[in-house]
Amino acid sequence: MSEEKLEFTQPLLIYGNLALLSWVFLAFAATWFYSQVYSWLFLLFTAASIFMILRRLGCSSCYYCKSCTSGFGRLSGAFFGKGTIKKGSVGNRHALVAFIYFLLTPLPIAVLTSSIVQTFSMSKLTVLVCLIALTVYSGLTWRKNQP
Repeated sequence: MSEEKLEFTQPLLIYGNLALLSWVFLAFAATWFYSQVYSWLFLLFTAASIFMILRRLGCSSCYYCKSCTSGFGRLSGAFFGKGTIKKGSVGNRHALVAFIYFLLTPLPIAVLTSSIVQTFSMSKLTVLVCLIALTVYSGLTWRKNQP
């Protein structure tokens, strides 16, 4: 099974992971308006799912990359690059990325929308707009890189 070696540019590596981290905090802020206790649990679960589990699943060997990024290149590539987790990847990695997308977008948007319906505030609306903008940007980077 021969794979071409992956190379992640430094801007994608840095800005992609910073954008992913800000996406996690935006989702946390969205749930914060609804319930502070659940938002902390949500933050811990989401951050662990992305930066511990998904990062390790995406990077089991430096053999597949030109330079070792310890999985952070694959994270930024999965959410803001070519969508590369691993060529020839088993389905559970793709399912986990889809689950993370669910955790970062529809779930916080639904919770935040419910909170906005109960009591409106500009800070809630700002978080909602930023969350949607980051999701659209992520989707556009995938589409731009498709052959």
